[in-house]
Amino acid sequence: MHELSICQSLVADVLKELDKLKNRRVRLKKVRILAGQYNRLVPASMKLAYQVLTEGTPAAGSKLLIKSIPIRLKCRLCGWQGAARDICFVCRKCGRTDTEIIGGKEICLESLEVAQRKAQIAKAAK
Repeated sequence: MHELSICQSLVADVLKELDKLKNRRVRLKKVRILAGQYNRLVPASMKLAYQVLTEGTPAAGSKLLIKSIPIRLKCRLCGWQGAARDICFVCRKCGRTDTEIIGGKEICLESLEVAQRKAQIAKAAK
C-alpha cells in the first residue's frame, strides 16, 4: 500500500502549512490534492491513510479530496500530445509507441480550506 508513504509526506506538508496559520485561530476543513493517474492511487486507501495519520494533529477531522489528473503523452515521432486512453502508451495520431509521459505523474497539494474558529467567550459568573 504505497498510499501510506505518500500520505505521510502529504500530512507533513499540510501540518507545515497549518503551522504558518497557527496565530489565526483557524480549523482545517478540507485538503485538496491533485494526483496523476500514473501513480495508481486507490482513493479509499489514500483517504483512510490520511484519516489515521492526522489523528491527534491539528488536521484531525479534515476531509481529503482527490482530483485525478489523466496521463498525458507526447509522441517523439509526430509530435502529437494528448491523453492516454489506456495503459498502452500509443500515439493516437500515428499509432507508434515511441511516446513520453508529459503529465499524470504528479501528486501535489492543491489547496487547504479552513474555517475561522469562533472565540469562546466565558461569561462571568455573578
